[in-house]
Amino acid sequence: MRRWPAIIGLLAIAGCAAETDRLALSESVSAGGQCPLVQLATMPVLAHENLLYVQAEIDGAPLKLLLDTGAERTLLTEATVERLRLPRDHQHATRTFGIGSPTASWDADLPHGLTLGGTPFPVRAVTVGRFAMDRVAGGGADGLLGADILLAFDMDLDLPDGRLTLYRARRGCPDAVPPWPVPYVRITGVTAKRDRLLLPFLLDGVQGMAVLDTGAQLTSFSVRMAERTGLEEEQLANDRVVTARGAAPDNVSAHIHQFRELRIGPAIVRDPRLPVVPMSSGIGDALVGADFFKGRRAWIAFATQQVYVTLLAPHAAIARD
Repeated sequence: MRRWPAIIGLLAIAGCAAETDRLALSESVSAGGQCPLVQLATMPVLAHENLLYVQAEIDGAPLKLLLDTGAERTLLTEATVERLRLPRDHQHATRTFGIGSPTASWDADLPHGLTLGGTPFPVRAVTVGRFAMDRVAGGGADGLLGADILLAFDMDLDLPDGRLTLYRARRGCPDAVPPWPVPYVRITGVTAKRDRLLLPFLLDGVQGMAVLDTGAQLTSFSVRMAERTGLEEEQLANDRVVTARGAAPDNVSAHIHQFRELRIGPAIVRDPRLPVVPMSSGIGDALVGADFFKGRRAWIAFATQQVYVTLLAPHAAIARD
């Protein structure tokens, strides 16, 4: 089996104690019932082999974080926590699981919060992961920026221009649209579960729900979903096997299978070759990874369960509009 240089595992995290405090951001509905945009932070996004990274700071020390809407909790590696000499919270531990075996570790306290795009945010604790992000992500990341922080914002993920902008969530405005001059479409039927957004899709005509997971390098599907399309175990056994690496110390095998058609919102892919991966999170049938957003600008709003995307740029890889 050759190595598959990707995170195609959902980092699903269940806290053993109380969760990190939510960011206390007020509603942005004016007295006139309108929904003004309130920009809170903007920062560059570095795309490397379909993995998305942003810069952050803790007490003035720079960090490189993987942008991961599929992670329930923001996470730092053990090495990063030790380097920054962050205090550990021995009253709260967190289990992480997804691809590979579950792991558990004491959380780390952030007495002065987390800074994104030059803006400080009152994040008081983060999960600590017992693995090396340079091995997992291929980019020497210090951790993951997860949904526990990102759900507090409306996100403008502009990959063509390499920029992420965070706006105050327009919670009382379910019909609010992105402030873009370029054409875009809404992905309908989006729902939420355990702080993750789920997007509807059709794989070989069979409907499923996929976690929107910008921390996944490749859009991938669970074994159960593949079986629902009629894929037999014997067929899967004949497919090429690769090694899938995720947010856990060990690796698991994944099969690359050629399906007939994949539809995600406006995107249609004919004869796609897609990873079939064991998924243990219990959320969704698949992961919509960062490859789906390549060449697109995306508006992601957790509070109102909205996802908008621009029409596909010519150089994008996963799907054709």
